[in-house]
Amino acid sequence: MTHVYTKMHTSADLLQSTIRLEQLIPFLQEQNTQACAIVNSKLYGLLPFCKALQQANIHAVLGLSINVQWQDRKVPLVLYAQTQEGYQHLLKISSAVSIREDNMLPWKWLEGYAAGCVALLSSDDLVETEDWTEVASALNKVFGNHLFMGIARPAGMKAEKEETFVTWCETMNITLVASHSCYFLRPEDHFAFEVARAIDSGEKHTDAMRSAHLQGYFAPTEEEWRSWFADHPEWLASSATMLASCTAEIPEMHVQMPKFPVPTGETAESLLVKETFAGLAERLKQEEIPKVYQERLQYELEIICSMGFADYFLIVADFMHFAKENRILTGPGRGSSASSLVAYSLSITQVDPLVYGLLFERFLNPERVTLPDIDIDFVDSKRQKVIHYVAQKYGKANVAQIITFGTLSAKAVARDVARVFGFDAETLEKISKMIPNKPGITLQKAVAESQGLQGWLAEDEKHRRWLEVALKLEGVPRNSSTHAAGIVLSPSPLVNTIPIEEGHDGIYCTQWPMGDIEACGLVKMDFLGLRNLTILEQVRWSIYKAGGPWIEFELIPMQDEKTFQLLQMGDTLGIFQLESEGMKQALRDIQPTHFLDIVAVNALYRPGPMDFIPMYARRKAGRESVTMPHPALEPILRETFGVIVYQEQISVTRSA
Repeated sequence: MTHVYTKMHTSADLLQSTIRLEQLIPFLQEQNTQACAIVNSKLYGLLPFCKALQQANIHAVLGLSINVQWQDRKVPLVLYAQTQEGYQHLLKISSAVSIREDNMLPWKWLEGYAAGCVALLSSDDLVETEDWTEVASALNKVFGNHLFMGIARPAGMKAEKEETFVTWCETMNITLVASHSCYFLRPEDHFAFEVARAIDSGEKHTDAMRSAHLQGYFAPTEEEWRSWFADHPEWLASSATMLASCTAEIPEMHVQMPKFPVPTGETAESLLVKETFAGLAERLKQEEIPKVYQERLQYELEIICSMGFADYFLIVADFMHFAKENRILTGPGRGSSASSLVAYSLSITQVDPLVYGLLFERFLNPERVTLPDIDIDFVDSKRQKVIHYVAQKYGKANVAQIITFGTLSAKAVARDVARVFGFDAETLEKISKMIPNKPGITLQKAVAESQGLQGWLAEDEKHRRWLEVALKLEGVPRNSSTHAAGIVLSPSPLVNTIPIEEGHDGIYCTQWPMGDIEACGLVKMDFLGLRNLTILEQVRWSIYKAGGPWIEFELIPMQDEKTFQLLQMGDTLGIFQLESEGMKQALRDIQPTHFLDIVAVNALYRPGPMDFIPMYARRKAGRESVTMPHPALEPILRETFGVIVYQEQISVTRSA
């Protein structure tokens, strides 16, 4: 007989379940599972769940647990996407519920989104509903033969009303199925689940377990599942049939490039060419653009347009223009986008790539089709203003910030579990100090490295119980927040592709993190709020308000003796990327006398290349002769004293 799981809640549902994919998949394989339905309260974790089950050759069913508003009460209901239309409706339902304050789906909306969906009404959700027959009858009118009544027997226990449910459903010709909610993997995981729920609610653990009624809601083995319903094997078969009928999948999407509004008679490509050449002429202050610039610009434009990215550049240039018009300070450009002459011509960046020998292929390469990635720095206090402009121009429904998920790290889980256990503040502080502050630390490593922690665990059984629970919850998603920079922009309403939820300041937030967003073909742009720019902006305004000139940062000369004296002393507090102690020492060693020295320091100060800082410093100071790895490399490595510093140098060397 086919073995299935009708209602699997995963740990992606933020402390509503402790079932992790890495534990679930091997368990499902051991139980010879043919199908498993994810039914979280939002569509969190949907894409990783589907991918993991697909790789395990298990049929993934896309589901959602919701509360429907029926008259003056809420009715728990599970919806499955039976068809692709049903999947589209799940996206919209999850988004609608997440945006509403009461987190309930109005009945009218349920009727509007019912097509393509299967509804499961479970007996264990109706125990306290006196007029459940009216609810079931109303749902029957909406879903017809796509409504199923799930009979739940957690841990094999029958409900008192089971016979009543069965008799009525048989009379109404509503198909009965065996159903079961899984919130933790095995019976021994119940206590950790209970603690997770207490962390979520902020309560402390008491002897009267707050989720004792959920003790039976573990994932049963194949043998347990069959034994629970040994008297009704037809219900098991109906469960398998119901899930098998749900064939909706998350579609594979091509890049969904947002569209820039162009004048009648223009295309994005023609407008980009026109704007770029005009912008470059203005940049160079020359009517006749030099041939080397023309050729480079034409080369870049051909690649950008052939890859379908013209709209992207126009969109970025447009909101950069908005920022400039509104006196919102932006950065000069960072990352590989600085190697684009098109970006420079459109005033997206302030770096002329030909002056610094930057290769466009670092940014876009026709042989490696990837989306362009232009990181823009804004004054952090005005970043939101630019985001609102983008949302207003392209439609609120088409723009969203990107969700991120915080997990229970070693220190966080230690503290949160200890709080639930009722440990006092002194003990909480003691535990925290015994866990080292270093990247990648886990509880297991902390116990192995800390004799103090080992001794504390040996003192009391409750301490060891704390560790047992903390280990089970370590790494579980705890909360959601907003990505510091990422904005997703779509040519159509986002709910056609991904689920969204209420965000901040009138901007929606996605329910899926960045990796899942990009896997769906949606375009991400980074709007970075930079504190250093805010400081510069405040300094500029202070000078101006005090009667001084309005400083145009782009006009500040690149060769200023007093500035270099500060850099040579390592006096760089508050200077972007130059203020760490290690960077200050590198500046003192190298003694920069030219802007390119600052560029070199920034490139060298990272694992691996930093080993060459002493050599660069000695050669620059004339204390060591400059030797080239090969005479042919002299023109390539001359400016860095024979030291290979930049990726561009490697690329040019390969083609030399």
